[in-house]
Amino acid sequence: MMKHKLSRLICFCLVVMLTGCGLIDMEFDKDTQQVISIRFNYDTVYVMNGDTFLLAPYIYPDTVSNDILYMFSGNEQVVGIQNDTIFAAGEGETEIVAISVNHAASDTCHVIVMPRWTEPSGYDYINDMVVYTHILVTGYEPGSRMIFGAFCNDEVRGLAVPLRDDRSLYRFRVWSDEFYVSEGDPGNEKITFRSYNPRTLQMQKSSNLLTIPFDGQTHGSPSKPLELRFN
Repeated sequence: MMKHKLSRLICFCLVVMLTGCGLIDMEFDKDTQQVISIRFNYDTVYVMNGDTFLLAPYIYPDTVSNDILYMFSGNEQVVGIQNDTIFAAGEGETEIVAISVNHAASDTCHVIVMPRWTEPSGYDYINDMVVYTHILVTGYEPGSRMIFGAFCNDEVRGLAVPLRDDRSLYRFRVWSDEFYVSEGDPGNEKITFRSYNPRTLQMQKSSNLLTIPFDGQTHGSPSKPLELRFN
């Protein structure tokens, strides 16, 4: 409920401000078929810091005479918009608002700008372990653009590398500061897994909740990988 109240407040403030500046023309042809509703595909999207991305809200009806939309960022320090380009300017969260040209319809999308997922450097850690996984996304092999990360809390500790052309078998090299660990006496760090799809701008934790205590050992094998699923 708070999100919807905030969204309406943002939309109202933007319309008033932009109308006063002349950026939204209040006069339009009464015979022109107007936009009835605007809907983003997702309520929330995830973007890596520094990336440019697209948001294409659905307009109803799709036969409208004037389908021009104005899109605005609630915080340009987090998400900037220049012409038709939307870019992640800094880590954080904000709203993007889409408003029809006659301000009769609007919708908001919550944007979370994440730190970039990069492969950790072995110089920054003292120990590692290897995890072999068979990854399925909603029952199918993942697409080539998807990224899979091993995490300790919210810190990236390793990225998946495909081992076959069919992109179903992956290897993670996971790093840690835990040193005196073993299979029988693992450390305190718990490794979990996430996926990121830059096409749909969705980030997900593994649906089967695969969690591995960091113990410096090899988990799974190319012939018997651990199953890692995402919805």
